Amino acid sequence: MRKYLYLIISLLFGTFSLLQAQAIREGDRFYDGSTLYTVREVRMGTIIYMADASGEEELTLEQWGSSPGVYRLRPSRNADDPKYGAEFGCRVNYVSYPDNKYLEVIGDNDQVLKVLPLVRPMDDLAAGSLWYDGSLVFDANPDEDGSVRMTAMAEGEEHEFLLTPAAAGTDLFDVSDGPNGAVNKFDDAAYARRLRQDGLDVICFYDKRNRLTDVMQATQTWDSQELNVKQWMALLCGKYKTEGGTDAVLGEARFEYKGKVIPVKPVTFNGMVTGVIDFGEAGPFVGLLEAVPTQEGLLLTEVKMEDGQPWFERTVSSFSLKWAGDQSRFGFTRDILLIGVLHRYDKPLLRVMRNAILAAHGYTFQSKDLKSYFEAQPWYHPAANNASVKLSLLEQLNVSLIQAAERAE
Repeated sequence: MRKYLYLIISLLFGTFSLLQAQAIREGDRFYDGSTLYTVREVRMGTIIYMADASGEEELTLEQWGSSPGVYRLRPSRNADDPKYGAEFGCRVNYVSYPDNKYLEVIGDNDQVLKVLPLVRPMDDLAAGSLWYDGSLVFDANPDEDGSVRMTAMAEGEEHEFLLTPAAAGTDLFDVSDGPNGAVNKFDDAAYARRLRQDGLDVICFYDKRNRLTDVMQATQTWDSQELNVKQWMALLCGKYKTEGGTDAVLGEARFEYKGKVIPVKPVTFNGMVTGVIDFGEAGPFVGLLEAVPTQEGLLLTEVKMEDGQPWFERTVSSFSLKWAGDQSRFGFTRDILLIGVLHRYDKPLLRVMRNAILAAHGYTFQSKDLKSYFEAQPWYHPAANNASVKLSLLEQLNVSLIQAAERAE
């Protein structure tokens, strides 16, 4: 119980984990790894009766007090003995995130005994459909058994993994190595699910604690380098002021300064972004510069780099650009899915990026440093209360992806 109370407190005052209380409905289906349960009846709004297709396997839950989303496991006609090593009367949490919903069967000492994800109907992954993970574009290859082999090539090395539906025609997948022994980038995933909502079509990967770790997004583009460059430059583009106070605008392939338009080119290596931009010889910044986002703007550091090599050496010369846009420095988080880029940034910057998503909607912060930082931003306008702050699915996914990057070593 103490753990559950801490979860609620952290929701209100901490990381804004986006946990939402929603009701279980008739027709909802939950999968325990072997049995697919369908909610047959919701009695009096408090008793949830579910069973498998044959009716021989049952689970019955009863709402626990007035706490939304909290139930107890109770006996029923064909359930004389509790499952999963649980006891009748133990707590069952219905956890509802925008991208993932599941039941947690809780045993002694708040130990999670079993997780049953909510399973939604979903179209099969089409043969030849393309999926971008932030660095590579994977090709979907369905098999007759219902599994889908996802393949990509990088530097002559094959990447491959299998998605096997937990039940035919559903959004939930087991993740495993492919049959050819190729590299599996997602070998740590406990499971995956496809999500189609609000114009997004994504495959979300989760760890054993049901936390989002990676996302693949449907794309029509084969060229991973094009996608990598576009996503990285979206983190950098915008209006700035130089250290001397001169207005400057960085675009995807141009730098505007004192009325001049100067072509710039991101430096890549085998399709991957190096973090370096070639500013040419005609502007205020000359040659190759590493571009690193900061809380206040952008840090440009001159580098030495050999042709055809991804490595570079920083020099002592650097330049700061201060953000001068009329929206959040991190407004890109409302437009793009942050896949494959977050490993470049340190945890303090990631924390500001994550909370900037909330700040753009007027979220009021309890933390003194965040409160001070965002109240100093001209675009920040606190909402009347945090209950009015609503994020889009894209923003919610980005919050979870940034949290995953913050957890990484």
